[in-house]
Amino acid sequence: MMLAAAALPILLLVAGGAVNFASVLKQRHMLQAAADAAAIAGAKSLSLSDAERDNVGEIVKAVVASFVDQNTSATSGSLSVRSEVRSNPTEVSVDIAQAGYSVVDLPFGFNVKTVRVHSTARVVGQPNICVLGLSRFDSGTISLEKAARVTGEDCAVFSNSSHTNSITSKNSAVLTASFICARGGKDGGKGNFNPDPMLDCPEFEDPLAGRPEPTVGACGISERTTIDVNTRLAPGVHCGGLIINRGARLELLPGVHVFKDGQLWVRDGASLVGKGVGLFFTGKGASMKLDRETTISLEAPKTGVMAGLLFFSARSLTHARFEILSDDARTLLGTIYLPNAELHIDAGNPIADKSAYTAIIADTMRLYGGPHLILNTRYNESPVPVPGGIKGVGQPITLVE
Repeated sequence: MMLAAAALPILLLVAGGAVNFASVLKQRHMLQAAADAAAIAGAKSLSLSDAERDNVGEIVKAVVASFVDQNTSATSGSLSVRSEVRSNPTEVSVDIAQAGYSVVDLPFGFNVKTVRVHSTARVVGQPNICVLGLSRFDSGTISLEKAARVTGEDCAVFSNSSHTNSITSKNSAVLTASFICARGGKDGGKGNFNPDPMLDCPEFEDPLAGRPEPTVGACGISERTTIDVNTRLAPGVHCGGLIINRGARLELLPGVHVFKDGQLWVRDGASLVGKGVGLFFTGKGASMKLDRETTISLEAPKTGVMAGLLFFSARSLTHARFEILSDDARTLLGTIYLPNAELHIDAGNPIADKSAYTAIIADTMRLYGGPHLILNTRYNESPVPVPGGIKGVGQPITLVE
């Protein structure tokens, strides 16, 4: 009994130490997860061209606070959170310190006084813009439904909308890119996104906002025209609308083709082809519809006012809808720029997959049905230039410490 009595304090000390060790281990695990998430969030904010370094500290603190609020059973006491931004390479480091969470108050200094963790995330690589949705308030600024798919090869998807459903991918739709970022929230599960979107991102500036619009001269075609036979069309201003049907093949000759005050409509098994062509839309009723049973093969100009731009809708052209429904639109080489218009895509076969690169900047982009939009970034395979701001933004992040 005397031996047991003498050993009891030691046994209690050991047992209490084991309980405290488990408690501190749980606390350290939670704080490390918080530090890792905060470092990644801070580095991701730096990877956006509009981000400011002064905001990183607040982002880090907010992420850590969120983790702590969700894990109050694992922590106690005030936190010390410190972050640092470094250059060459661009990194965000996070250090967190908190008093050790002891379940049993032990004597002789056996309690863990302070738990400290550290994490560093680095910005690496330089992916590019796949899709940028410019609308600032719409639900589904970038939207995929049913079996729609978007695959961005080594590029990023951004939505500027602050709506709770800023970016949506529903049903069996899948949005895949190197990086997905929404200013607001998302609608869709993890299976609908790859990777899961980063939310509450900064607004992304339109990289083509300063791009001048082509000059619009006098109408070469002055009224709505229907083309029923194979035709070659010189660049110029085509007014009143243009319809290509009955299996006709319209070849656009190199240069800028302006479609003014009417729709470009390809239907009834017709084809629209052209290399070195930029299509500019302006005026009342200007829009585009590429019907399902059509063949589309277009490449943007190498030089001139529309160098690198395949489709360009005038900034004054609001609420217009550009529809790509063709089951054979596999070459769309260049940048699709619709700053105040909707891009609507629905088809049964891959779209743009044979293009060396395709980038999309639109007010909204919505995919329905079963299209598979493939956005390549093989810039070196084509002489068509990449407009400034498309290439090399939204870098991926990796933990290095």
